[in-house]
Amino acid sequence: MEQLFDTPSLSISYDPAHAWLYVEWRGAHDAHSARTGGEEVLHYLAQRPCHKMLNDNSQVTSDWEQGARWVGMEYYYQLARQGIRHVAWVCPSYWPARKSMETAMRFVTAPTVLLFDDVAAAYAWLLRQM
Repeated sequence: MEQLFDTPSLSISYDPAHAWLYVEWRGAHDAHSARTGGEEVLHYLAQRPCHKMLNDNSQVTSDWEQGARWVGMEYYYQLARQGIRHVAWVCPSYWPARKSMETAMRFVTAPTVLLFDDVAAAYAWLLRQM
């Protein structure tokens, strides 16, 4: 894995063996951090173009409901415009954060996004996508 960006709340890596981004969100997030983090992902996606992303929210510990519409409508739309076709999105066990993800999913029209309960299942699904 090639580490592109790393802070206590967000890590962005590129996996050259699988040609995908691995994005790991950690801790508390809100509408502002969801947007600024999403913009970081878009920035690094422009540097490492690929068609897949493993978006790991398993360590998120807060809801970000106020940013869910932007994530679902704008962020995922921009990911698709930059070439992402498949996103495996790993859910946190923290229910309010998961609810924010489900809200965002109501607005996603592209790319193909599937929710998973664990990284292993997300990884396996993403491997099968062409």
